[in-house]
Amino acid sequence: MKGWRAAVVALVALSLAACTARVPGVPDAEVVRPSLTPTADQLPRVGQCTGAGLDVVDCTAEHEAEVTGVGVLEGLGAAYPNDRDLRRAALPACRAALTEYLGSPDHDATRLQAHALWPSRDGWAKGDRWRVCTVVELEPDGSRARRKTSAKDLLKAAGFGTVQLCATASPGEAEDAGITACDQPHKAEAVPGVLALGDHRDPTPSLDHVNAKAAEHCAKAVTNYVGAAREDVFASWRAFGSQAWSEGYTTAICYAEATRPFTGRLWGLGTTALPG
Repeated sequence: MKGWRAAVVALVALSLAACTARVPGVPDAEVVRPSLTPTADQLPRVGQCTGAGLDVVDCTAEHEAEVTGVGVLEGLGAAYPNDRDLRRAALPACRAALTEYLGSPDHDATRLQAHALWPSRDGWAKGDRWRVCTVVELEPDGSRARRKTSAKDLLKAAGFGTVQLCATASPGEAEDAGITACDQPHKAEAVPGVLALGDHRDPTPSLDHVNAKAAEHCAKAVTNYVGAAREDVFASWRAFGSQAWSEGYTTAICYAEATRPFTGRLWGLGTTALPG
């Protein structure tokens, strides 16, 4: 890669929007509080698929989510916590469960997201402290996809390209990168090789620190992805803000960004002309 462009940002709105400065907000890892709170022995198991809530459905039928982990919320008091404290307690574990379930930490470069479910206020008052982690696939418009197959080990095999993030605008310059289907015209593609920047219990790193870590890493990741150093394709990256960091969003996402929009894929392009 003969050049790279620094693009350290805070991701918001389903982790799909970008800009070149930190902005408020956190990734939209959804919270679900059932009106009829189940007990721990009524929860779905890892590998089972669900609809919009906790009702189990066959994974070969249309479903919105798949259970990646079940656990207990710890370190919270008797009073019902606020959303921020609940997210901090649940999401780091759910993101770790997602990495294990999908077989790769590269889910931040895809439309697959960790979602957390926990008890309602009434359930909390009864002593419920369970946590259910699921994986949800988002459509380019941010709506939930309805899958008919399991996501188990999807990123361990050849599934990355089926859920890859592609953008119509520059992830490093545009406030709204315009996430789109990768078979449509686009300007940038998130690539395998998501960079781990630290632990969520540590202080949020500065932009300069993220730039220093991501510059070499993303340049190499993009070169490996494209298969050659090119003048018309460069590396850019995005990172999460401080609130998201405390919830386990501790990565930088590398993008292969072209100097103009194109249709096709940059993967394995080598020295072949940029697609039209």
